[in-house]
Amino acid sequence: MSRQTGFEKWYFRVIITCAALVVLGPMIYFGGRELWPNPLVGECVKQVDHGAADLTFEEVRCSSTGRSNRSTGREFEVGAIASTCPPGDYTTVPRGDEKTCYLPALNTGVCYVTKQFRNTDRPVHVRADCKQAGALKSEESIQDVSDKSRCKNPDISLAFSEPARTVCLAKA
Repeated sequence: MSRQTGFEKWYFRVIITCAALVVLGPMIYFGGRELWPNPLVGECVKQVDHGAADLTFEEVRCSSTGRSNRSTGREFEVGAIASTCPPGDYTTVPRGDEKTCYLPALNTGVCYVTKQFRNTDRPVHVRADCKQAGALKSEESIQDVSDKSRCKNPDISLAFSEPARTVCLAKA
């Protein structure tokens, strides 16, 4: 019967650990989102199907400045996950016993119309042609401020408290 030396035991443990990391590491990293499919606070998402009856999302990369980045396709940011959303004009989607509170990432100079989805509590701003009836144009996005009075048209503008942001809209 052969006995392993201390070095052989150590070597065997290192090889097994490395093999486990090589096999399990990518599974955990790439498959982990399948275990937690809902986005978390601060993550960015885009709408999957603008023509669908329900509002559904897929996660996308946020821009480094926290502003909308057309190259990422970001359309919404998760502001909160709670039983009630913080004060503001959030789009809320049920998430079990809680709600996910989304802030729209409205690009300045782009037009939007509102659309009601079955699973949202209020109409959602979706990108549209500026000539479309009822279109609104995003004029300014004010970071770190939640105050509609800073906009020329406060009645149709949006404000959010977490993170603080004001989006000034005007009729197109």
